[in-house]
Amino acid sequence: MAGDGGGILSQDEIDLLTKSLLGSDSSDAPPAAAAAPVENTAEAARSFFKIVCEQASSVVTTVLSRAVDFQLQWLVAGENSVIPEELTSHSLSMDVSVKKDVVGKMSFAISKQEVATLSDLMLMGSGHTDYNDDHKDAICEIINQITGSCITTMDSQIRLSLDFGQAVVNDFSGKNDFKGGAVATVLVKVEEFPDQKILIILDDSLLSGIRVKSTSKSSPLGADTSLASLGLSTPQSASSAVPAGGGGGSVPAGGGGPVAAPPAFAPQHGGVFGSTGNKALDLLMDIELPIVIELGRAQMSLKRILELGPGAIVEMDRLAGEPVDILINGKVVARGEVVVVDENFGVRILSLVSPEERLKLLR
Repeated sequence: MAGDGGGILSQDEIDLLTKSLLGSDSSDAPPAAAAAPVENTAEAARSFFKIVCEQASSVVTTVLSRAVDFQLQWLVAGENSVIPEELTSHSLSMDVSVKKDVVGKMSFAISKQEVATLSDLMLMGSGHTDYNDDHKDAICEIINQITGSCITTMDSQIRLSLDFGQAVVNDFSGKNDFKGGAVATVLVKVEEFPDQKILIILDDSLLSGIRVKSTSKSSPLGADTSLASLGLSTPQSASSAVPAGGGGGSVPAGGGGPVAAPPAFAPQHGGVFGSTGNKALDLLMDIELPIVIELGRAQMSLKRILELGPGAIVEMDRLAGEPVDILINGKVVARGEVVVVDENFGVRILSLVSPEERLKLLR
């Protein structure tokens, strides 16, 4: 089977799929009694998985300010899935409850190292860091943004009205203990980082609900799943959206279209995070917070304060030329230097506080 290194099934995966499709002794079984191919039970969810991958590619590309692609590789019934090697140990499961038209649970199984990479990049780090418990909040926020962005797309493209709960982190056993449902193997390609595989898992209740919807005459779930029918980008339409001189290449999106890497910082309508994809968080996006530039501090006795008058000089605890603190809602988030812009004072940001400190500020 040709393709890039990440898209080739291992021999174990091929053997297991073949065994699942044919059975251990299929030659003796009469044709009328032959079971339906096991992957057909999961095929009903293919368009669901494609939309999740497409939205994940778009959201994470925006959040990380670099090209990220979630490529759907293959999917089977849960009990017939093969666990990628990188997920057999030291992995996490982000579980999301699904309600409304269908009810069940969707999970993302991701290695702790990939969680550390995505979380650190989200916090403007280098991505080269070891996993720690502080990364759980960041990866949950990424998953919440992905599921939030899927709501409108699911409704408009496959007529599924869904409500997604907040992601909850649990340890992933690394074993095939699925009792049913559908499991998709997804290749995650992050610009300048090695490819990693993750699993997206739908439990049996969620898959059953999707299958019922797919057999409904009014639902297009079981219909054509081409790029056009799913509303996914094509190479022609995506390439025309890339600004000239924007820099950075493009990679195929989870649904098949390329996703161009945005500039390191590109102001958009409403800012870089014009929509987080999380309805609850979007409600807070227009809240104004006070920004204070702190030149320095000094401690003085009440007597000296009462003695202050015109011409008095108060000595600060900061040297001339040192960066000033930038406080948002009373918390230091960055440091910079004072500048003059059109006769008004301004501040040029020189550095941000560490990702670990910023993560604590989110709590």
